[in-house]
Amino acid sequence: MNPRRGDIWMLDFSAGHAGAEQQGFRPGIIVQCDEGNLALGARTTILVPLTTQGRPFSFYVPVPAGPDTGLKAVSWANCTQVFTVDKVRLKARLGSAPAPVLAAVGRALAATLDLTSGR
Repeated sequence: MNPRRGDIWMLDFSAGHAGAEQQGFRPGIIVQCDEGNLALGARTTILVPLTTQGRPFSFYVPVPAGPDTGLKAVSWANCTQVFTVDKVRLKARLGSAPAPVLAAVGRALAATLDLTSGR
């Protein structure tokens, strides 16, 4: 299983969650670089989970529904919950995020992690 950056996968979060963490089966966007995803022996990947419950925050990025994304409803990339997961949690590739959405997710992650402040 070799996910690529921008892929949208259905994931199994049913085991090992706590409190406000994501749970159950839900889609997520792979945000890890392909060098990390495809490295020999790489068993994990980094992703942002999707939710159908949008919030009016800059950390939530809308992702359109449709055949390209594989989503049945407009969803939101929740960039406040970045996960490193074992690839065994990846159950099915649904599609991929359009380039503008992936770029917006990158900006939201940079803001969430305060990468632009220099602190």
